Amino acid sequence: MVEITEKEFKQFEVLKKIFIHSNPERSGAYFICGETGDKDANGMPEGIMVCPAYGADVNTTVMYKRIVL
Repeated sequence: MVEITEKEFKQFEVLKKIFIHSNPERSGAYFICGETGDKDANGMPEGIMVCPAYGADVNTTVMYKRIVL
């Protein structure tokens, strides 16, 4: 049995999330499927569109809009 540290486990969880969301056609995870509006100084768009799963109907897409705090 191999033991890992808490730091290694947290890194594994981050990498797992990246992998799942980078392969939505295999994992069924949500993903960013578009952007809208102008980009700010950091290159972030005014809004993003999120699809709940690969191949989902376009009517199920959700849009999130940038807010400035």
